[in-house]
Amino acid sequence: MHIIFARRGLLLVILLASAITDVRRHRIPNGWILAGLLAGLALAVMEAEPGRAGLAAGGYLFRIIICVSVLFPLFVLRMAGAGDIKLMAVMAGFLGWESGLKAIAYGCVAGACLALIKLLLQKNLWQRLNYLVAYLRRLFLTKEIVPYYRAERDGYGVVLPFAFCLLAGYVGYLLWGV
Repeated sequence: MHIIFARRGLLLVILLASAITDVRRHRIPNGWILAGLLAGLALAVMEAEPGRAGLAAGGYLFRIIICVSVLFPLFVLRMAGAGDIKLMAVMAGFLGWESGLKAIAYGCVAGACLALIKLLLQKNLWQRLNYLVAYLRRLFLTKEIVPYYRAERDGYGVVLPFAFCLLAGYVGYLLWGV
């Protein structure tokens, strides 16, 4: 029972700290990611049945590796930051496949809502949709991978602090998705 509260509390602290730094600095420090990875690994080993610690650690690390591998193309295209992808992997590692995917999905919904609100407030919804369509068209026609987002070109006005969205998704998961 105490492990469940430790797991939920530790992940909440890691997501909260990551969200604060993402909002303030537009990045997630690797220290928070590393703390999350190590804490999740320690909890996985502590929760394991006797003689199964290695298997539990392997499963935990497998979830981390698969999550980063699947989401890596979003980083290559600069549609998501490396910290966001690593943070989603930490969530999947901590929570397991089903719960982790639920929390991440809630975070993506929160991100979509926040993005829509931001686009409507900035009155640039059509401009950004046209940019996305042009980007995807160029990508498929030329097969040339270029970054979708570049800070020096686009500025930070179009950036979402996605760690904040992941935090909101985790809180939503805790409230409704258990």
